[in-house]
Amino acid sequence: MTTTPDPHDLEQIRAIVRDVQDGFNTNDASLMNAHLADDAIVVNARGAVLSGRTAIQKVSEDALAAGYLNESTAYYELSDVAALSPDVIAARKNAWSTKQDADDDNPPEMNALYIFVKRDGRWLIWRRQNTIVSS
Repeated sequence: MTTTPDPHDLEQIRAIVRDVQDGFNTNDASLMNAHLADDAIVVNARGAVLSGRTAIQKVSEDALAAGYLNESTAYYELSDVAALSPDVIAARKNAWSTKQDADDDNPPEMNALYIFVKRDGRWLIWRRQNTIVSS
């Protein structure tokens, strides 16, 4: 059974997603990954499964510095946010290259499923699966 997250928890989740977005847009892998759990697993937009914060950080640094994400930008919107328990939240994130694309009601270019866990009073990204939406 799912419930609506507490408003304070929801704001923390939104702030985490903003940090991911801001880190991505400024090529700052540290900010982008600041809220990953040490045992996080991420499936990136290319389908690679990355295990552990250290590995995710390294791949992010390479992709943002001079790799395939270097000149990319993104705008994110959370939807379908549900508390699965007091310490677990699931959410879907829609993504566009720009806010204007979202404002123009263009379909999302990517979506992601996030699982957040609360550890030691702090919300962390435990799982993230990115999926590019084909047009």
